[in-house]
Amino acid sequence: MKGLCAPFVLLLAVLGFLERGGGLVVGYGLARRGVDIPGPDNFIRHRYPSVVAFGDYLYMDGGVLSQRINGTDSNSTQSGQTHPFYAVNSTLSLRLDESWTNDTAGMALGSDLPPTNEQWLFNADGTGGGTWSQVPQGDFRDFSQLRRPVGAAFTQSAHVGFALGGQATSMTDSSIQKDYPGYALTDLVSYNFETGQWTNTSTVEQYGGYGTSLNARAEYIPFGPNGLLLFLGGAETPVDATNNSIVEPTWNIVYLHDPVTGKWYRQPTSGERPPVVERACSVGVQGPNNTYEIFIYGGNSDQIDGTSSDVHVLSLPGFVFFDAQSPGTPRADHGCSVVGKGKRQMLSYGGVDGGPLLRNPTTTPDPWKQGLGVYDMTEMKWVDSYDPNATNYESPAVVSDWYANGGMDTVACSSSTYGTPGNSSSTDSSANGSQLRRTGIIVGSTVGAVVLLTITGVLVFLVVRWRRRRRESTVVAETLEEYRPEPWPKDSPRMRSTTPGTLISSPTPVEPIEIHGTAREELPAEDVDWTYELPVPTPRLRPELPDRKYSY
Repeated sequence: MKGLCAPFVLLLAVLGFLERGGGLVVGYGLARRGVDIPGPDNFIRHRYPSVVAFGDYLYMDGGVLSQRINGTDSNSTQSGQTHPFYAVNSTLSLRLDESWTNDTAGMALGSDLPPTNEQWLFNADGTGGGTWSQVPQGDFRDFSQLRRPVGAAFTQSAHVGFALGGQATSMTDSSIQKDYPGYALTDLVSYNFETGQWTNTSTVEQYGGYGTSLNARAEYIPFGPNGLLLFLGGAETPVDATNNSIVEPTWNIVYLHDPVTGKWYRQPTSGERPPVVERACSVGVQGPNNTYEIFIYGGNSDQIDGTSSDVHVLSLPGFVFFDAQSPGTPRADHGCSVVGKGKRQMLSYGGVDGGPLLRNPTTTPDPWKQGLGVYDMTEMKWVDSYDPNATNYESPAVVSDWYANGGMDTVACSSSTYGTPGNSSSTDSSANGSQLRRTGIIVGSTVGAVVLLTITGVLVFLVVRWRRRRRESTVVAETLEEYRPEPWPKDSPRMRSTTPGTLISSPTPVEPIEIHGTAREELPAEDVDWTYELPVPTPRLRPELPDRKYSY
C-alpha cells in the first residue's frame, strides 16, 4: 500500500506548499473554529482546496473555510463578513466506493495539517485517514532556495510532480518583503518522487511573454514516449508585478512541454474557446479512440467582469474547444478531480463567487451543499448524485462527430510530433470510421518534416556544388598561371594600344640597310617592326592537365 501511496501523498506535501493560497486569504492567523467538517447545514465556502482522488477516497487538503457555528450565524465579523474564512488545519477525505448526494456525503478527518515551510509526506491508511511525516532533503541547499508562491499551475506524472510559476509575496514567503501582488516566478519546478531530486528550470523566452504564469491550469498528457505537460489559461505579468501589469492571455495558443527533452511547443487551438479566465479547475481523461479531453470549469475574469459558471472541453489531438452548453454555478478557486471506476464523472469541490480578481469574494452559502458538484463528462451535464459504478467514459457526441466529419483536416499542427495517448500507435477505424485516420498531428508533422528535410538537402547540395566550383576555379586559375606561354601579347611593354583593324607601324621611317660581303650581321632591333598576334579568348580548361597539355 505504501508504494501505491507515494505519488499521491507527495503531490499534496510537495505541491501543496507551492500552490496553497493561505497567505492571501482573510484569515489573518485566526485560530481554528469548531471543527473542519461543518456538515451540510453549517458549510458556507471552502476556498483554495487541493483535491486528489486516490483509491476509494477523495482527499481535500489546505485552503480556507467559512462555516456557521452550531447551525447559527456568527455574531463576530471580519472585514465586514458575516462568515469569515479561517485556515483549514485538517486533511479531509470523502468516500468514493459508495453512492451519495451532496446532502448525504459524509466527510472524515484524515489528519492534522503539517507545517507548510517544509516538505511533508502524507501516508494514507486506506480507510480515509493517514499520517503526515517530514521528508528529509538530500540537497537542502537546493530545497531552501525554492520560493514559496501562491497560484502555481501544478500536475504530476507517475513519478514526478511539476509546478509552473506562481507569485511570491511577503505573506507566502518570509524572504520576500513586497506585498501583493509580489513577484511573479519564472520557473518550472519539478520533484522526482523516487530520487527525491529537485529541478528548477527557467521559463524565460519559453513560456508566454515573460515566462511567468499566475493561476493557470496544468495537465499531464500521456502523449508520445515521454508524455507532455499542457499549460493553459491563467494570467501573466512582468516579474515585478503590479495590479495593472497582470493580463489574461487568450486561449488561441496553449503551451506544451516535454519533461524529458526539455523542449517547449506553442500549439494553436480552434473551436469555441472559453473567455479568458484564471482560477478555474480542470481535469483530463483519455477517450477510447486515441483522443484526450480536458474539461475546464469556472474561473474568474476581467473579460466577463466576474466569475464563470461555464464548462468547456479541449479535445486532443485536434486542439479544438467545445462549449458544453451546461453551466453549473459560478465559482473560482475550487478543485476538481476525475472520480468513479469508469472515469466518467468530474467532481467539483469548494470555490467562491465574486467580482473581478475576487478581491471581495462572497461568503454567502454555497448553492451546492458542502460545495460538492458532480458532472457527467460523457453526457456533458451536471447530475444529482455520485455513482461509483458509472460506465466507462466515452468522448461526448459533439467531440466524436467533429473527428468523424474530418475535423483533423483543419488542424494547424505544431512543428513537432506529439504522438498519441498511451502506447497506442493507431486508431480503430471500425470504431470511428474515418475519424483520426492517422492522427493529424503526426500526419502534419511528418509532411512538415519531409519538406524540411527536402529543403535542407537542396541547400546542402547547392552549398557543396558552390564550394566545388569555387575550388575548381581556383585550380584552373593556378593552372593558367603555370602554363601561360611567354611572351603574352598583352603583357609586352612594346604592345601599343590600337584600334582593331589598323596596321601597326614604326613612328619613323626606316632606311634600307645594304649588306656587304658574306659576314653575318645582326639587324638592329630598334628598327624592326614587330607584328603581334591579337589575344584570343582564354579557352575553358579542365582542372586536370596531364603532361602539361591543354585539353578542350
